[in-house]
Amino acid sequence: MIAAAPSAVVLLVVGVVVGVLAGPIAGVVAGVVAGVLWWLGTLRLASRVLVGRLGATMAEVEGIGRAETIVEGLCATMGLPTPDVRVVEDRSRNAVALGRRPDDAVLVVTTGLLASLPPVSLEGVLAHELSHVKSGDVAAATVAAAVLLPFARLTPGAGDIAHRWAGRGREFRADADAVRVTRYPPGLRDALAAMSAGPGPDPVSRLAGTTAVARATRWLWTVALPHGDAQEDVTGVLDASAVRIAALDEW
Repeated sequence: MIAAAPSAVVLLVVGVVVGVLAGPIAGVVAGVVAGVLWWLGTLRLASRVLVGRLGATMAEVEGIGRAETIVEGLCATMGLPTPDVRVVEDRSRNAVALGRRPDDAVLVVTTGLLASLPPVSLEGVLAHELSHVKSGDVAAATVAAAVLLPFARLTPGAGDIAHRWAGRGREFRADADAVRVTRYPPGLRDALAAMSAGPGPDPVSRLAGTTAVARATRWLWTVALPHGDAQEDVTGVLDASAVRIAALDEW
């Protein structure tokens, strides 16, 4: 449904233009074909486009082997196929899951995350992201971010729209699912605290708050990316890291 929104616009524009030039029947046919192709392309390419714009690679960096081993163990426990693990060179500590189905999911982690978290905390973060894959909400989140990506540079609130389309509370729910797998809430709790404390993304990083891909994917990351230079009031936002840390303290 999310992918269908821009497809409907394409259908309408192409249909009108071709209808004026070649007649109404040709316009309807051309519009439907263009809309369906756009819809299918958005669904199939959303993850690939986002991974490319993030600059995530399969580079052999320090800590990647440990992360891949943890992912393999978690996937065996959760009944998931093992996804590709890709890396973004950035000092910030963060991770995100992208994809439409478990068999095409990609886990993206930053070098800062791999270098700074102990194994127990890293396991909590990776279990959190795999929980998105397991629950299926990764599909809506990925497609929402891809649909908004072309407009995100001129729309500071694109990340909030993607968050709403993907489903508010998804990060909070993924925390609960993750600790049911790891059976150790302090691991994820300490990870969220360390990730929230910083450092933030490099100023010239693709994860800096003013880039289009950072804005579009802002709420898809384990801890929401900074919102430009402004201090944002997240009081009452269920997916805010402070709310989730408090909940994990109770669990």
